[in-house]
Amino acid sequence: MTDPHGEEWAARDDAPDGSAPDGTSAPDAEAPPLPGLFRRAVMVVVSPGDVFPALAARPKWFGAVLLAAAFLYLTVFLPSDALPEQMSPRQGAAAPEMPAAMGVIIKVIAIPGTLAITLVSVLAASGLTYVALVFVRGDEATFKQHLSVMSHSWIITNLGVAAVLVMSWVGLSVRMESLSVGGLLPFLPDGFLARFLRQVGLFSLWGAVVAGLGLSLLDPRRRWAPTAAVTVGLALAFALLGALLMSLFASASS
Repeated sequence: MTDPHGEEWAARDDAPDGSAPDGTSAPDAEAPPLPGLFRRAVMVVVSPGDVFPALAARPKWFGAVLLAAAFLYLTVFLPSDALPEQMSPRQGAAAPEMPAAMGVIIKVIAIPGTLAITLVSVLAASGLTYVALVFVRGDEATFKQHLSVMSHSWIITNLGVAAVLVMSWVGLSVRMESLSVGGLLPFLPDGFLARFLRQVGLFSLWGAVVAGLGLSLLDPRRRWAPTAAVTVGLALAFALLGALLMSLFASASS
């Protein structure tokens, strides 16, 4: 199927309705053509400044959520020594070996689980950025545009799982925490600060910076740096919440 510009789409994640982001009129004929889903996924990594203007005119989001969830689903294939500490099975002779059937069940249950986690995360992040940038700062953008930007930036956030899986395949011993700010500072003593920095993933920061770029392009009055400060702050807030939950869990289990 071809778009109005005659370019064949590699993949379609939403049915074309020919409407503008607010649903009132056809999109601007001068807007850049919207690439297919998989091409957009590549572009958001290597050239996000080229894909976000097209998404601003024709916001799509559900396909990007599915792709981001697919990357998160790869967690079930990570070796146990690569998983985050709180997800790793207990070591030692007392730890029972998991039956093969149970492993299959976990992989099946993880399919809707990872989709739900990704969907809720993207919706929550989009709602927070919409409130901060539209209601508070006064940007001119729709919620669907924010949802489109955040869902595509989440592909980068969850891409870290694929990176760890590939490194484990080539024989490298690496944990998920290694791709975090805390992983770059192994000399830090155990404590809340180290736990917090291990929650600040490098891919999450990358995705937040890219999201700041995409959101800044929704309103020509805005610049990248101040908008990225909001999205990076949001990523740090999520990391802080994760560290607090881990601290509460550690206190309850001790």
